[in-house]
Amino acid sequence: MNQIWLVTKREFLVQVRKKSFVLLTIFTPLLLVGLVALVVLLSQANKQTNYMAIVDESGLFTTTFKSTDDNRYAFYPIEDLKGLKDTLKGSEYLQAVLHIPKTDSSFSNLKNGIELNSNKNFGVMQITSLQSKLSNELERINLSRQGITEEDLAKAVFPISIKVQKDSESGISETSQMGEGVKTALSYVLMYAIFMFIMIYAVRVMRSVIEEKNNRVVEIIISSVKPFNLMLGKILGTTFVALTQFIIWIAIILILMSIFPVLIGNFGPSAEMMGEMQAQTQGLETESITNNIQEVIDTLFGLNYPLIIISFLIYFFCGYLLYSSFFAAIGASVDNETETQQFMWVGLIPLMLGVYGAISIIENPDGPVGFWMSMVPFTSPVAMMARITYGVPTWELLLSIAILIITVFAMVWFASKIYQIGILMYGKKPSFKEWMKWIRY
Repeated sequence: MNQIWLVTKREFLVQVRKKSFVLLTIFTPLLLVGLVALVVLLSQANKQTNYMAIVDESGLFTTTFKSTDDNRYAFYPIEDLKGLKDTLKGSEYLQAVLHIPKTDSSFSNLKNGIELNSNKNFGVMQITSLQSKLSNELERINLSRQGITEEDLAKAVFPISIKVQKDSESGISETSQMGEGVKTALSYVLMYAIFMFIMIYAVRVMRSVIEEKNNRVVEIIISSVKPFNLMLGKILGTTFVALTQFIIWIAIILILMSIFPVLIGNFGPSAEMMGEMQAQTQGLETESITNNIQEVIDTLFGLNYPLIIISFLIYFFCGYLLYSSFFAAIGASVDNETETQQFMWVGLIPLMLGVYGAISIIENPDGPVGFWMSMVPFTSPVAMMARITYGVPTWELLLSIAILIITVFAMVWFASKIYQIGILMYGKKPSFKEWMKWIRY
């Protein structure tokens, strides 16, 4: 244990003292926040006021289009239509001409008869907004003809929210569509987080082994430290490096987000878009949004966070030991990173299978795919994180962890056999067949 601790301490100090570690740890959250700020600035810089001429022969939309900071509308008579189109070609002031033809009481020709001429590319959202304005106005007119007011329509709409009660060993839990959406989003976050962290730090162990092997430092270390202790110490040292980075990243991101909260708000819908949404929902949005917010809050407060956090840490730690041991064996077997490609796929495929299989797992968390992927140790760290927010039977969780821990010990033994032989092998390209020979030594 003393040897393992010394190697762990050395590995930790060597990595945290590197300039790359300091730069990556400090500038990664700054880069993320900077990218958010850059997107906001680019979206602001890309904004342009659009001037649109409207020729409304039907006379139905005189009050539909109201000018905003982003869009300026001006109405013209039909006599100016040809002149507007001719002017449009070389105009820097006018960007589009909207022509609405005459129509009858059925409005049938307006379905495909409205034309928009422009001298620039209009985005999908802009075209959708125009179509929505026209469609909503015609819908309002049709309802008015039948004696139905907007208030009557608002009263007639009756949204339904089904409460789903789940009877499990932990008791009866209640959720809804919005609650299930919150669980799904959290499942994806946990799943991708554990996948990325396992891969990033497992590969870091492999590169560290390759670096020491190429520098011949390992030949000196191996004279006084057992190969198994050396490998396990390197893995644990990288684990503490990962935890240190997590703590620093979380602290920096929280500080930056508290200083620059406006960066989040700028991604929300614009005032014009919110106005259109409110016009379409006819005042029902207040109750609906309030109910949705309450459902989200109830779901978040109803989750078993101690279980989720403990499960995440257990599966991250065990999954990291499982894959980092394998990647350490790869690093000990090769002379450079190019030669690792023949082995990398063995570690990548199970995790990728867990990520893509989790899509079907989230649709049916209690299905056979979710169960077996949660039991197979190479996919269980990812698969179980996709299921944990929905509630997993205690016996399944304990069985999955037990299988994973047993597999970790087996993988550490397997990797140590490869490591102790491969760490001093040079100039020979390894293979799986060669690995089998080393295990029998």
